[in-house]
Amino acid sequence: MDRRKWIRILLGSFAIALAVLGTNWNWGLGAEGTLKLTVVPLRYHGLAVVLQTPSKDFFLVDTGGGGDAQLLCTCLKEMGVSRLRGVVISHTHGDHQGGFPAVLENFTVDTLYLSPLDRKTPEPLRTRETDFSLALRRQAEERGVRVEEIFAGCRLDWGPGMQVDVLWPPEDLYFYPNPQPHGFYNGNSVVIRLQYGERVFLLPGDLTEGAAAVLIEKEKDRIKSDVVIVPHHGFFGSKAFAEAVAAEVALASCIVEYRDHPTRNVPGIQAVQLFAPVGSRVFVTAWHGEITVETDGSDLQIRSYQLIPK
Repeated sequence: MDRRKWIRILLGSFAIALAVLGTNWNWGLGAEGTLKLTVVPLRYHGLAVVLQTPSKDFFLVDTGGGGDAQLLCTCLKEMGVSRLRGVVISHTHGDHQGGFPAVLENFTVDTLYLSPLDRKTPEPLRTRETDFSLALRRQAEERGVRVEEIFAGCRLDWGPGMQVDVLWPPEDLYFYPNPQPHGFYNGNSVVIRLQYGERVFLLPGDLTEGAAAVLIEKEKDRIKSDVVIVPHHGFFGSKAFAEAVAAEVALASCIVEYRDHPTRNVPGIQAVQLFAPVGSRVFVTAWHGEITVETDGSDLQIRSYQLIPK
């Protein structure tokens, strides 16, 4: 049997076993003054990451799609969230911004962070998703939410002890030859670098391989991190990026299988094949459920929780 096919079979069996049994790993433990990052296990394609700061404020990076809006709101309430100091929308795709209206309806939101993408997308590349993003701005402003545009070079004040920097996109956006809307939006995803103590977290949205190559060239030293969200739910293939990041832990938000994808229809396996060879421990929401990483700035504690239906 072809070696690559054999590896896929083994990884697939491993994924099924984890989905049935659940998992629980722990490395170190920080009790007081900790930063906590949780990847919400969405039912559909999407991303939603909850950050609880050492000051016990909550931030949300992406909101999943509209089909997961109720699930996301339920998860936030179970975490004790009533107020979000900030919500970041990484880019104008429904699986990242679709849940925001429900979040706005159910929680007090202080600031909505957006890149200039929806405003600056050229007319030939505009779609209903850019219009939706502009409508989100208006909705937020009507409810008294502060709307702030963020781009490479911005530093965000998310509380004492943390350094939060925006590494991407450029203020005038990232353009490449013959852009198409889907790739153009992904390539201009907001990339956030968050440092607390000795530990660095990298949240790159749906960053594309082309944009990643430019980011490596510009910010090679700063993208190295301890924890990374796997770009584009595992639909990402830049070995150079994985090597430059060199994360101890890689977290992928995806469903088990995308049957319609022509080449990478099991993105969790793709995430393992990309990040495990550089030494990352890879966790996938489709297999592990809700994934939480907590740090006191030194040690890391990692927990996963898979709800098994009766």
